[in-house]
Formats: sequence, C-alpha cells, structure tokens
Amino acid sequence: MLGPLLGDPRLGMAGAFLSLRRVLPDRYPLDGEVEAYLMAENGLGRMLDYGVIAPRLQALYEWSAVELAVPRLRELVRDGSPVYALSYTDRHVWREAREAPPVRVIRLATSGRWAR
Repeated sequence: MLGPLLGDPRLGMAGAFLSLRRVLPDRYPLDGEVEAYLMAENGLGRMLDYGVIAPRLQALYEWSAVELAVPRLRELVRDGSPVYALSYTDRHVWREAREAPPVRVIRLATSGRWAR
C-alpha cells in the first residue's frame, strides 16, 4: 500500500534508504561487537529491522532455503532470531526492551492486516 509513496525518488525516500549503507558492516564475520553496530543504526534502519524484517525472519530464511535449494540456510535462524553472528543464548540483543510506537506502526502497516 505504501510502496508507490516510499519508492518515489522525488520524495527523498531513496536517500533515506541509501543512508543505511553507512551503518551496515562492510564484511562478515563482524570485526566488533554486534551491540556496537546496533547502537550505530539510524532510526530508519531500526524501524525496518524491528518492524518489517524481524517479524518475518524465520519465514524469510525458510523460503530462501527452498528457493535457493540451500537447506542449511535454515540453520542461520532459530525461533525467529539470527544465530549466524551470535549464539542462540545471546538472542536478547535482537529484541528491543520496549517497542517504539513507529516500529509498531510500520509492523502493522506491512503485515497485510490493512488489506483485509
């Protein structure tokens, strides 16, 4: 529903998405602590990570494993938490203590509930 608006380069959203590259690591495995990368993440990146990507992470990896015919991709996520950078016992870093209202709004807006 918001795709045409968010994808319109005349509205400056393209620049917001391009700014994400300044936070994403240049290579993996990470040189530093995951927490440092998460703290450096800008507001848009955080909103996308926690509101759009995180709720779909398990499904994304399962779909990718099938589509790419690489079953081991499923081993990179467990119970919706990525386990390729940290162990499953350290999954708390991927959860926000308190979900911010913009994250809730974008999660709901991209969930498909609006289309029903």
